[in-house]
Amino acid sequence: MTSSFWIDGRAADAATLSRLQTNYGHLSTMQMRGGAAQGLGRHLMRLQSANVELFGTALSDERIHRELAAALRAAAVDDATLRVSVGALDFSAVERGDAAEVALLVALSPPRTPPASPQRLQTCRHQRPLAHLKHLATLPLLHARRTARAAGFDDALLVDGAGHVTEGALWNIGFVDAEGGIVWPDGAALRGVAETLLREGLHAAGIAQRVAPVRRSDCLAFRSAFACNSNGLWPLASIDGQAFAGDPVIPAALQAVLATAPWEPLMA
Repeated sequence: MTSSFWIDGRAADAATLSRLQTNYGHLSTMQMRGGAAQGLGRHLMRLQSANVELFGTALSDERIHRELAAALRAAAVDDATLRVSVGALDFSAVERGDAAEVALLVALSPPRTPPASPQRLQTCRHQRPLAHLKHLATLPLLHARRTARAAGFDDALLVDGAGHVTEGALWNIGFVDAEGGIVWPDGAALRGVAETLLREGLHAAGIAQRVAPVRRSDCLAFRSAFACNSNGLWPLASIDGQAFAGDPVIPAALQAVLATAPWEPLMA
């Protein structure tokens, strides 16, 4: 499968793509399997709330379902990595502060899975602007990842100006304490769909979890750590070359929680 781009079930044309190249917009990325995604309703809520904040207009469930399903049909695939980006067709309306009509650009690419080996992290001092939004301004995140890899690490871990861990470059992080409880770092970060599903599932299962400030200097006191995003769950091996106290494995309880999250089908 090669990557493809679709707008309302039609191959995206150059003129429309050019109108969307403003770097002002929002997105959501999900793994589709059999035309369904885990946490699909959460992805829709993310797109809808961001659209009201950035463009002053509503996006209906029906429109999002229709355009995503149309792209899958047009590409003749059921399994894919689906990224939907939302941007204004008339950017002058955004600049005036008016409500703006938007286009949904659906990018389809081969399915992705989480990294197979525990990842080695390098910290990067960076605070994402408008951290609660999954917006298009990803250059600092990708640059942090590139810098980490050039230095021999696997990925970047973001730390704010006060030295608190917030999130990974394109994923959320959780820690496992000495008793096996889960600790989610407090702070300004994008709370991803996978993290939300895990937190809800842990609560339903009665498994201990808490949200607390985590300083960079506190990290290695934890037994282990893990990352999560729409690709799934994967273990973390070390931070800035220092390993965690325990083995880099994903707790079975976390795997079980994520496995029970239902796959929600797109409704054409």
